[in-house]
Amino acid sequence: MKHLKIDQLMEGMVLDRDIFGPESSKVPLLAKGVILTDRQIDMLKQYGVLSTYVTEKEESETIKLPPPRHIISPQLQDKALFKLTELFEYLRQEGQDRHEVLGMLKQIDSLVDQLVQSLLSDENAQVHIVGLKSYDEYTYHHSLSVAVLAIALGQALKLEEWQLRELGKCAMMHDIGKTAIPIEIINKPTLLNEEEFNIIKRHSPEGYQYLNKFDLNDPVLLSAVLFHHERYDGSGYPYGLRGDKIPLYSRIIAVADVYDALTSHRSYRVPESPADALEYIMGNAGAAFDYDVICALLKKLELYPVGSVVRLSNGQKAVVMNNQNTLRPTIKMLESGATLDLHRDRNSFNLTIQNILPTEA
Repeated sequence: MKHLKIDQLMEGMVLDRDIFGPESSKVPLLAKGVILTDRQIDMLKQYGVLSTYVTEKEESETIKLPPPRHIISPQLQDKALFKLTELFEYLRQEGQDRHEVLGMLKQIDSLVDQLVQSLLSDENAQVHIVGLKSYDEYTYHHSLSVAVLAIALGQALKLEEWQLRELGKCAMMHDIGKTAIPIEIINKPTLLNEEEFNIIKRHSPEGYQYLNKFDLNDPVLLSAVLFHHERYDGSGYPYGLRGDKIPLYSRIIAVADVYDALTSHRSYRVPESPADALEYIMGNAGAAFDYDVICALLKKLELYPVGSVVRLSNGQKAVVMNNQNTLRPTIKMLESGATLDLHRDRNSFNLTIQNILPTEA
């Protein structure tokens, strides 16, 4: 183990301790056992991290990780997050210039086109959104993750390319109404009370009204934003629509939205494991969620990407080496280097994966 200054860190080194950001943060920027990339090192510098502990070089070489696979490029991810931030913050500051908003939405259209092309380049690829999660969990990151997953679900449902572009834009914009919600409620570090939850529920019609006042002439986008919290059994809001009365794009976004929300860090709870989030959604098939959309999710979702670092039920950490079995992959223990097939090794049947640790910034 070595204690190195931030400028001495190199790609491929292994963190020996969790690294936290601001003093108030309870979620690590990067977790112990992460194999550092140049991008992560730059992120640590931006957060003012001065030094950290890493394993000796010969130790880090004992575990050879498969190269990371990106469903979209880091450059496209950064560009999309920047443009989403620009638009959402403009509206949060009550910007009223229609020409300005239309210009930003046109840039979002271009980014959605790139997202669609990226996913269409390998129609058989499964999607994981862990790599899209950054060291913070603001609305912008959630919107991008939901857009990527929604497009993938649209692929599995055999939508046309022009429909995937429509769907992607709707997913990007689905939470735009949160710009009208007081920031102290959005960022509240504890569970919302009933009054606060009722305020949050206004974000769907607020988003509709925001976009409608700019005369977008885009009824598909407006309806998707308005209805993305409707539920298949009529238990959703704002109107309690049922079944096919809910537009298809809204039904797709609803599944992608809930999956990403459950697997994301919140200040008042730890994220659900991908498997637990999937089980929750499957348990609500035909009730809260459209059965066909859930079938699409099962086809397109990669729960534990090869190369991801996971925490096990025994508290140890491991890296995923092979995920042909979606729920029970083959892993390599970070401490011992032992390889375990969670699906076939009888001695491993009592082990479960609790969650994926952040590995990519």
